[in-house]
Amino acid sequence: MQIWAANRGLTKRDRAQLNLKIDMLELNGFALHPHLLAGPIKKQKHIYKLVIHAQRMLRPMLCKGPFDMNTEFTFLLGAIEINFKLDEDPAQATVNRDIVLADQKRRTLRERY
Repeated sequence: MQIWAANRGLTKRDRAQLNLKIDMLELNGFALHPHLLAGPIKKQKHIYKLVIHAQRMLRPMLCKGPFDMNTEFTFLLGAIEINFKLDEDPAQATVNRDIVLADQKRRTLRERY
């Protein structure tokens, strides 16, 4: 996610909104309002998208767990929605989830963007 945020040239407003929504997710978990957390998406059983309205429509994809489904979440793929379509394939988020499941050491703690 850090690399995605850097490579996509997110503005200060984009980053502020991203951090705010992630903070809300940390506080409320997956009990967020449906307008803030959508999913599962596009026939991807475990993939959700965080809905962030900034200068661009940010849609980072995440999953519950995958190791402790009740207390943690893992960001899998950064995406931006343009004309109601994601610029990344949600199937790639599922692939990334499988990679994390195979090697738990690939996970890192969240950093501020």
